[in-house]
Amino acid sequence: MAKLEILENKKLVLKNVLKKELNGVQFEVLDEEINKFGLLLDKLSAQTFGPLVMKNGGVNISEDGEMTMDYDLFVQAHDYKQYKGSFDVVDCMEVPNCVYVRFEGSPDDLQYAHSKLDLHFYENEIESTEEIYSIIVEETENHTVVDIFRPVKVL
Repeated sequence: MAKLEILENKKLVLKNVLKKELNGVQFEVLDEEINKFGLLLDKLSAQTFGPLVMKNGGVNISEDGEMTMDYDLFVQAHDYKQYKGSFDVVDCMEVPNCVYVRFEGSPDDLQYAHSKLDLHFYENEIESTEEIYSIIVEETENHTVVDIFRPVKVL
């Protein structure tokens, strides 16, 4: 098994972006919402490039204890502005000053990459913005490659 190497001061840059906000999504329907995003891209025949990027904006807990999450989905596309009726469009998105790790292995072990990032933030007394950007580079049933960016909170 390869070691998880943590790198600091990395920048995530996306250009010609189609963005879909998923606010207050219950965890059990997240995959369904991601599939809907992909199906809409297919239906519109959007010419995308690069992998799917997901931003986890955090967990919300209601007064009655229901947990929901805020996610944003991003994909880069040629002629992206023509889809502004279906998606938010962003010319250039930059997320500077991130701590980064690449995970390669079984999807069941992905939590180790997140735990290593948590430990790095703790040991180095760094604060995160609590956002997590996950870039699905490769995904099969038994193997996944994910780049994870966590922005550092600027004080």
